[in-house]
Amino acid sequence: MLAVFALLLFGNNWVSLWDQDEAAYAGFAKNMVETGNYLIPKFMWSDVHRKPPLHFWDIALAFKLFGVNEFAVRFPSVLFITLTFCVTYFFGKKIFGERETLMGVIILSSSFLVMALAKVSVADGTLLLYTTLCAIAILHVLLYRTKVWVFTFWLSFALALLTKGPPIILFTAVFVFLLFVFHPNRKNLFLLHPWFFLPLAVLPLLYWGYLCYQTPEGKTFILWMIDWYILKRIGGSVFGQTGPPGTHLLSLFIFFIGLFAYMPLAIWQSVKNLFKNFSSTNFLLSAWFFAGWFIYEFSPSKLPAYVIAAHVPLALIIAQLMLTGKVPARGLRIAQTVFFAILFTALIAAPFILNGNTTVKIALPILGLCLLAFLTYTAKQKPLTDFTAGLSNYARRLLFINIIFQVVLWAVVLPLADQFKNSSYRISQFVNEHANRQSKIIIANSFSWPPSLPFYLMMHYNDVSEEYDYTKLAGMYNTNRHIAFILSQPLKDEFEKNYPGIRITEIKPFFSDRINVQSYYILIK
Repeated sequence: MLAVFALLLFGNNWVSLWDQDEAAYAGFAKNMVETGNYLIPKFMWSDVHRKPPLHFWDIALAFKLFGVNEFAVRFPSVLFITLTFCVTYFFGKKIFGERETLMGVIILSSSFLVMALAKVSVADGTLLLYTTLCAIAILHVLLYRTKVWVFTFWLSFALALLTKGPPIILFTAVFVFLLFVFHPNRKNLFLLHPWFFLPLAVLPLLYWGYLCYQTPEGKTFILWMIDWYILKRIGGSVFGQTGPPGTHLLSLFIFFIGLFAYMPLAIWQSVKNLFKNFSSTNFLLSAWFFAGWFIYEFSPSKLPAYVIAAHVPLALIIAQLMLTGKVPARGLRIAQTVFFAILFTALIAAPFILNGNTTVKIALPILGLCLLAFLTYTAKQKPLTDFTAGLSNYARRLLFINIIFQVVLWAVVLPLADQFKNSSYRISQFVNEHANRQSKIIIANSFSWPPSLPFYLMMHYNDVSEEYDYTKLAGMYNTNRHIAFILSQPLKDEFEKNYPGIRITEIKPFFSDRINVQSYYILIK
């Protein structure tokens, strides 16, 4: 667990904030620390990212401990994902077996989404911890009637509500329903006493909403939350991310792509176990998996993180398959090997296709060649350790390749590839190096509205605002001694036409979350 924690922490201060959700959450927390208003999340270009405040409070606390920087923004997510691994192992091994649970945690760490939730600070990493605690608490109550897990469940439930609201209600409702209908120990679930504890668990969220509702701004925010996070997701999609039933299942294949050869077996196993031997641990895992996944296939909104709760039981199901010696079909094994070969070859070619800097051009091809050599070697050799004793040779090789790949991806590739997504950081650094510290900063380019841009600018300058009317911008330029503009192409052309010889610097992003990429033009006086 310490090794995973170190890997997740490594390089977090070297990678710039992702433009949208992560930067918005960092902006909310920064504003909370500076204004003392911890109720309503507010930050420029971030309205659509607002949600219940617990994740923002966690980041705000990290800011107070580590300062306002990328490391602090990501520290809560790293901590909570690591705790998810710990909770799954230390409290799941009594139910599922020690070797199965340890293997499941290792497989869980190969999920791109789970690891990304630690490396990108969004609320879903926090939610995964509380959802996992809720699931394990329910199982301990069901199987062992342990009363301390009753309080653990309701505390985790309350914290999950404060993190993201409705998802924990859907998950626990479906999970408890399946267990109550089919499991022979169903009566033990009455120990949860929902008629008493549910109102208490909802109270912190309601109290926060009540405090917000006392001001006109807070009232507008709460009504927006109800519309955006409940009504719109029931009746349609958000951000245009929609798809037919099966979309989330496809996403699970993608996020476990390092082990996709086992996915058809795992899905089929989970379906079979849902309808037989209801007292077995296999049924418990299947019920957990279906509670975290199935209902979302019928929602028109298809954000991938909706089914994050299903990743934990799916990893445990794959672990059971591996430990029982199940081997995927030959075609799937070949496809898995070809996938890694293509991926490692892409590492060699990517820096030249994307025109990376010298370090990237040297480091990534070397890594790609080493990984290709490792893939070839492991195809012919048996591991020299008994760490995975009992697994088939194929499962051993695949497991080791995934471990090596995860280390390379998150510790090496991500920091090296940051140059392709760090335009907001580069703009801020350029302004910081060339503008007076007392300068007024005017953002006049709103393409894709990345909250990362105002966040980085506000780290160095107190007066940051936006304006898009050229007449007003020209007036500011004429009347201010120290001012800096971040311009769009049309506004840049207007300044060059009316101020011949003016010096404007172009900063071109390599990447955008929109289809097109537009340059930023920096004018400093």
